[in-house]
Amino acid sequence: TTRIGEVMTANPMCVDPNEIFGRALLLMHDHGFRHVPVVENGEPVGIVSSRSALDPEMEEFTAETQRRLSLR
Repeated sequence: TTRIGEVMTANPMCVDPNEIFGRALLLMHDHGFRHVPVVENGEPVGIVSSRSALDPEMEEFTAETQRRLSLR
């Protein structure tokens, strides 16, 4: 019954799809969040996650760790 507007960040910081990935990572690091919306011409076109910076093996390890923790 919780509405999205009750838990979302109003007016989040965003990046343009033409930005370099490091800019999004720096934004997340500096402001303490893990996701940044990607917006083009005022329209959302995607989202960048801090997990996107992980190499495939580390991402797989992280996903497996999360899965195992959720089974506890």
